[in-house]
Amino acid sequence: MAPGEAFGHELDALLAAAGHEAARNDDGARLGAGTLDLTVQLRGARLTVDLSGWTYSADLTDDDDGRDHAALALDLIGAALFGDLRIVGERWPGRPGRFTLELRVGERWQPGPVQGLRPWNPFARAAVTVHHCASPRPAAYRPSAAPPLPWAPWAGRAGFFGALADQDGAAELPVDGELDLHNFSPKDVKRLVLEYLNVCLARGITEVRIVHGKGIGALRRTVHAILDRHPRVVGYRLGGHRGGGWGATVVDLSPGPASPRDPDVLTWTASPARVSFEARRCCTTNSCSSSRCCSPSACCTCSAAGSASATRSSWSSAASR
Repeated sequence: MAPGEAFGHELDALLAAAGHEAARNDDGARLGAGTLDLTVQLRGARLTVDLSGWTYSADLTDDDDGRDHAALALDLIGAALFGDLRIVGERWPGRPGRFTLELRVGERWQPGPVQGLRPWNPFARAAVTVHHCASPRPAAYRPSAAPPLPWAPWAGRAGFFGALADQDGAAELPVDGELDLHNFSPKDVKRLVLEYLNVCLARGITEVRIVHGKGIGALRRTVHAILDRHPRVVGYRLGGHRGGGWGATVVDLSPGPASPRDPDVLTWTASPARVSFEARRCCTTNSCSSSRCCSPSACCTCSAAGSASATRSSWSSAASR
């Protein structure tokens, strides 16, 4: 089933579960719920989701990227309907508005992506509006443990992106600052790299070497595109003569503030790539050859087996709901 068709089936089920099945129309949906206005438009492969002025657009191409975009769009719509996000609008007379997507984190709202600019006049007063909906959440749309995506922080909020998969056939991979992608399917690379960088940041590792091989350069370009969009990447460079040449990329990370998690006791899960990371508190009786790893048990567990099933996500069939 093409991503656009699968998206349409899942959108029908999602709107029905939220009590808004009447909002569906020929090319998407339009509804007002609470103080939130939601418009979904799918024309050909081009998808646009508008939340009271804040928009998300993507092409639902018939590949893994298209399926990821469809899952992210469904998570965005679900998060909006079930009260996990709100849009804060600021409008000035005679100027386009500025819209901030905020996500609910416990009892507070965390600012996310912003669209639009403030006027140059610091004394200009804005009319501020808050757009929010809070329909009851059915159990089928509970959040999933998706990997954090800096450009889409709502990922997994309605259980589409990052649906959990079993961890059979896992293999150990040390969290020592070097990630070799040779044993992984290209479709898993995006989530794997994001998860590995996050684990390294949590453990205080600020220089990471990613081995992607030489070949025709497709995997290298994929890795560099991921790094270009990551807010904690200060810069990156090819490995050089002694670092793997153009078959490896060395990444410099911004250390930033300490992670809220205990950096010695971490558990990370990214299910479509079937990647989970775990670092345990080391024992003083253990020894390790790596200067970055204090214990052989401080490792990450990555499942590359069954890559055909690794890309299966919970939104692939409306009947699964």
